[in-house]
Amino acid sequence: MKYINLILISFFLTGCTASLKFIDQQTGDMYYGKTDSTFGGSGKMTAEIENENYQGDWIYSASGGSFTLGSSSAFATGTGGSASAYGTSTAVSAPMSGSGLITMKGNKGGYVRCIFNFNTFSDTGIGQCLRNDGKKFDITLTR
Repeated sequence: MKYINLILISFFLTGCTASLKFIDQQTGDMYYGKTDSTFGGSGKMTAEIENENYQGDWIYSASGGSFTLGSSSAFATGTGGSASAYGTSTAVSAPMSGSGLITMKGNKGGYVRCIFNFNTFSDTGIGQCLRNDGKKFDITLTR
């Protein structure tokens, strides 16, 4: 039952949207964006940066995780008789972090490309963006 609850919680949380903050590395000015549903690891997003509306795509690739299956057995005999024991175990480790890419085109000719890291346990991420005019932004993501 615990595994089913964890799976259901993960399913519902992964369908949330994400909020993005773009921070100009030279001036500290902040601009904002958002994604559509984050379910599935890719989707659409929008942002407004310096009075230009951007639309584009994002993709996230989780890394890590593992699956372990083990079994053991024991048998003992003595003057009072014998005993045996058997056991199996299964462990699954889901990836908790990964990296992503954002590409957006603006309605005034701008183009922004971002790379980021994201932690699914804390639902936060950070990265950097470069606009086609050379301007750089730090990016923060929260879900």
